[in-house]
Amino acid sequence: MIALVFAAHAAPALEEAASAELTRSMGLQLPDARPPYLISYDVLDGQVVEAFGEQGALVSSSTDPYRNLRAEVRVGDPTLDSSNFQAFGEPNGVVQRRLPVEDSVLALRREIWLATDQAYKHAVEQYSRKVAARRDDPSPKPPDRTPAPVVVADLPSPPVHSADQAALEKLVERLSGELAHFPGVEVAQAVARDWQGRRLVLTSEGTRLWTPTGYTVVRVEGTVRMADGSSQLDSRSWIVRSLADLPPEAEMTAAVRELGGWLEGLKAAPVEEDYLGPVLFEGPAAVELFSQLLAPELVGTPPEEEDAGRFGSSGGKPPTARIGRRILPQGWTVVDDATTDAPILGKYAYDQEGVAPHRVELVKDGVVRDLLMSRIPRKDLTASTGHGRSLGGDRRAAVPAAVTVSARRTVSDSKLEKLALRLAAQTGRDYVLVVKRLTPPALVEDLEIGFSGEGPMSGLTQPYEAWRLYADGHTEPVRSVRFSGVDRRALRDIAAASDGVGPVDLLDGPVGAARFQIGPTGGFPVTWDVPSVLITELELVGAASGEPRALPIPPRGK
Repeated sequence: MIALVFAAHAAPALEEAASAELTRSMGLQLPDARPPYLISYDVLDGQVVEAFGEQGALVSSSTDPYRNLRAEVRVGDPTLDSSNFQAFGEPNGVVQRRLPVEDSVLALRREIWLATDQAYKHAVEQYSRKVAARRDDPSPKPPDRTPAPVVVADLPSPPVHSADQAALEKLVERLSGELAHFPGVEVAQAVARDWQGRRLVLTSEGTRLWTPTGYTVVRVEGTVRMADGSSQLDSRSWIVRSLADLPPEAEMTAAVRELGGWLEGLKAAPVEEDYLGPVLFEGPAAVELFSQLLAPELVGTPPEEEDAGRFGSSGGKPPTARIGRRILPQGWTVVDDATTDAPILGKYAYDQEGVAPHRVELVKDGVVRDLLMSRIPRKDLTASTGHGRSLGGDRRAAVPAAVTVSARRTVSDSKLEKLALRLAAQTGRDYVLVVKRLTPPALVEDLEIGFSGEGPMSGLTQPYEAWRLYADGHTEPVRSVRFSGVDRRALRDIAAASDGVGPVDLLDGPVGAARFQIGPTGGFPVTWDVPSVLITELELVGAASGEPRALPIPPRGK
């Protein structure tokens, strides 16, 4: 057992209620059903402040205490339990419930009991379906849960207090108003969210863990409408530990003005109808490139088993991430270190399963050598690396935390551009395409759905900012362009790299569809430190245009 004792936590009534219900609920048992072998509670207790502004006006604002329970009950045993099974539309043994914000032990116990009882009944149903599905699939399966040390700890944290709601309101008003002043900007929005609190992880295995949690995010997004009816979006984001860590407002305003100038300039920009050749990813775009293409290759959590009666298969999907796969050029390395002393948001002391993370050397000399793991094992990897996290009622899958991607050698930005132009000349082009920003998955508005026989899917989100770089040094913005047929193999075609922009904090979700559903202020912090890169060949095509239409111009203040 790991035993750490620090300052007393701030919600004794909450822990008392959760501990009492956990002990009582281990005695749950329906007739002809198995009792729980595991119950775990994850409680977020804190304060959230949100503000949303549009066109320089405050649209909405709120400040509320937030106390939410995630109750998970498992039936069976660690070798085969009710988890890690997909039966579309069916409950999975995880229930979320808002808890009273007042410290009434009786009121808290009632809500925790109702959530636990419901989760147990769902787990019993799910266990029966899973056992039935395995009758038609006798192939060996890994266990459903791997052991981990029990942790008892109260990690020190500052007192939880509400952020300055009025300050956030004024900030979104001023930033959205600054963007709205640019001619042609159809929609100018700013959203801010400050969440500060503590997390309680309490399990029937004996873990009792209090950890601090929180972040502040501000996003500004603008939309400009083209003459052909299509729209182009762009955004700027700031993600920090707390409101006090935001950059000076003058710096944020300057970034919004840069955003507005870019959007205004797109009105005269051409569409890049058909491009096949080298692409240079600079700074923020390189971060999204690696986040979107590399992250799935680093996560070892196996796919869920599926209900054969509904999906035609009860499992057997090959894992996406494979040890031994070449994913980057020779000499490249990738490390995830959530234990770093660096001042980044991606670091933490314990994951959401109460497991301490450790430094993981994921890629050596361009080849995947290890993977990130939660307490969900797979056949070739059983131990957690302390990267188990999830959103809502999803299972605790492995998620990158603080990733550093390094090349064997880097060149200057100017040399990288010269190399890009030489590669472009070999394809008969007098310019190379440079991408500065890609749409974050959380802000994607139109998800792609592929069908057999159709053309290739994009593989990367649409560029926010891209331009043509010519040999004489002049640039020309392009718009309404999307990638075609990009996948992980593009990373092996990196020709060269230059220094990046340093560690970048993002809000992200687990690999998969959840990354596209977290919204502009959701997710959890993840940090990427990557270089700018030149990829030898990618294909981009002009995005579909909308219908030409005249739009009313909103009134603008003086």
